[in-house]
Amino acid sequence: MPDFFLKKAMKNAGILTGFLPMIVYGVLSGSSASSAIIALGAALIVTVITGFSDLRKGRILAWATLVLFGSLFIAVGVLDMAGVLPVMGMLIYAALATVTFGSILAKIPFTVQYAREMVDRMLWENPVFSRVNVLITGVWGGIFVINLILSYLTFASPHPVGWIASPLTYLVLIAGIIFTIWFPGHIQKKQASVSGQSGT
Repeated sequence: MPDFFLKKAMKNAGILTGFLPMIVYGVLSGSSASSAIIALGAALIVTVITGFSDLRKGRILAWATLVLFGSLFIAVGVLDMAGVLPVMGMLIYAALATVTFGSILAKIPFTVQYAREMVDRMLWENPVFSRVNVLITGVWGGIFVINLILSYLTFASPHPVGWIASPLTYLVLIAGIIFTIWFPGHIQKKQASVSGQSGT
């Protein structure tokens, strides 16, 4: 039943822990190269620890995060490319947006890799299941684009627009997490309502 698997599909915490490296980086990063290196290193460690299972299963989000933070760590910490520091936020969100929309175009929206573990294989081709995952993945793509714009504003207008835009990126991420938790339950209730009306 769609109303059953849609509720269960996104209850897996894995998709939410996939965003922890980004949050860790944002909290620890500063304006200096040393703080950026520490933040990138911490994000890498969190990616490996919390996403080890996801990496082993070849999940798109986990590997994209590992490659992204790994590349930036090498660029700043090893190759001493301090010039990327002012645009680090833009690089991160541009890369994540590209991967997210790319997964939709490739017909493997990254959320479906988590959702499939929660449902019977027979339901994987269900149109409702597919639409929900495309929508949730698309929302995350939009979130990354919004944060890309906010990161640009932080870079281009440090005072006072940047002071407002920078913390807004966290609020946008929190809104995305809330939506990811809420939306499947909303669809479940909607499906149950339709089923109830058709049964009368």
